[in-house]
Amino acid sequence: MNVPRYSHTASTLANGSVLVAGGASTSTYTNSAELYNPSTGIWTTTGS
Repeated sequence: MNVPRYSHTASTLANGSVLVAGGASTSTYTNSAELYNPSTGIWTTTGS
């Protein structure tokens, strides 16, 4: 994960990727979103 976060949402997409959005990082809220590809183990920042 490029931005460590908690209290976020995570959804598994039809292609097997996981979309993680929102949440809090340290003491601030974040509005960023990331995609996780379990086949490669790579996190990619995406639009929020």
